[in-house]
Amino acid sequence: MTGRDTVQISSQKPSTPALAMVNWQRTGPFLIVFFSGANLILVQWVMTREVTTLLLGTELVILLISVSYFIGVSIGYLLAGRIKRTWLPILGVLTLILHLTLPVTFRGLVAWLGSNNAYWAAFLVLPSLTPFVVPMFYSIFLPHFVDDGEVGLGPLYLTELLGSICGIGVLVFLADLGVQTVYVVYTLGLIAILVSLGIRRWLVGLLTVVSALWLAMFPVANGWSNTLWYTTLLGFPEGTTVLFSGYSPYQKVDVLQLPDGGRALYLDGLDHFNGSYGIRLNIIVGTVPATLIEPENSLVIGAGAMQTEELIASRGGHVTTVELDPMVADVGERLFYQYNRMDTLTNRTVVVDDAKHFLANTDVRYDLIVADTPAALSIQPATLYSVPFYQSIHDHLTAEGVFVGNMTSAFVPGDNISRRVAASALQVFDEVLVITPASVGWSFILAADNLPFTREELDAALRQNGEVQFSTFDTLAVRAVVGNAAPITLDSMDFVLQTSLEWINERLRWGEE
Repeated sequence: MTGRDTVQISSQKPSTPALAMVNWQRTGPFLIVFFSGANLILVQWVMTREVTTLLLGTELVILLISVSYFIGVSIGYLLAGRIKRTWLPILGVLTLILHLTLPVTFRGLVAWLGSNNAYWAAFLVLPSLTPFVVPMFYSIFLPHFVDDGEVGLGPLYLTELLGSICGIGVLVFLADLGVQTVYVVYTLGLIAILVSLGIRRWLVGLLTVVSALWLAMFPVANGWSNTLWYTTLLGFPEGTTVLFSGYSPYQKVDVLQLPDGGRALYLDGLDHFNGSYGIRLNIIVGTVPATLIEPENSLVIGAGAMQTEELIASRGGHVTTVELDPMVADVGERLFYQYNRMDTLTNRTVVVDDAKHFLANTDVRYDLIVADTPAALSIQPATLYSVPFYQSIHDHLTAEGVFVGNMTSAFVPGDNISRRVAASALQVFDEVLVITPASVGWSFILAADNLPFTREELDAALRQNGEVQFSTFDTLAVRAVVGNAAPITLDSMDFVLQTSLEWINERLRWGEE
């Protein structure tokens, strides 16, 4: 008997009590492949969000995770002809255990590495574990059934594709209900696979009961492990709790409740708003320009805690927020009202849309546009620092309108990213001022064709709003620091990989004395 003969699924009814399968050789493979396709989509969704966060996601991290996932699929294909039929139920049970506990165990592992000054090892351990823990089991079935010769590749592949589409449908329609709901669907799919493999009735019942108990307590375990990761890795004080955690279509969104009553917003493990530090940033991009120009109509690109909007709207005029991620817009409105007064201010509008699409489809012009955008650590955010995007902003400013933008780092001669961001602004706007407030630590652009205030008035506004130590650059000084740095265009996103590499290199040094 050959190796492949040993994995052939028999249509004979087993002599020991087991779930009887009807016309197994025709029905069983299709059921297994269908649910495999669906579950691969669901578990990939969980894995991508979680591992990206644990490694503090950048473009290279996302690439690393994707490569690791597809290596696992390839390993499953290679092993398909070597795995015995009797191993498959055992592998399925192990997969159920590993996948249902995946967020908790991965966070615990990384927190343990961090507590032992070995966070760097997570960049080796997680990509090494992922191929075997996540996709390998499901990728065994299709090549195995094809090699078995009972079913053709075409029908099986179509069945797996239909399963994948259904998995996507689950995420589209049920993901907003939370990862616990998605896991319920996932568990039912994997148990259906195990039933199709012919496991015993008592084991089906046991797995169903144990899975149900785990899923019932999952929110508690999920919150505990999230808190453990944030307090151990990112240094939040004891008493910090995770008020909200969810996977959006774009990222993992976490809201932390701090012991002092403040709140913090983290996207894919990266700081987006954090108590007093975040307040100072919002004062720089919100209060300071609003003090100088008293805008009647303002646009803020990027929601977060939405405090920037409150600082502008409280001085009068209308403020529109455009945010791509509906989950970020929702938590910003519901959970940060102590900062943004969304429950009382009426001169506010929140639009869930891509900023580029929004600007391309409106004729409204604004006195103030603030780009409260994340750092350019991946391709999508990086486009918000490009010449085409800045040109779109320029075209939606009033005659004396002002653009305020984040530069993601300190504007100094040796910093390539901030110099390229400034070069992009210089290509679009006639006047560009740069400020670097010590309370924040990185720089911001104020740009227009004709700025309605002077550098001296800007300095006065900074002092008036509590900024004690800062540096400012006028347009000539900005040009001198930019030098020969190239503007950012849509076909010159190489700097994202450079930034990602620098970011990872910095994280690899965590724990060093």
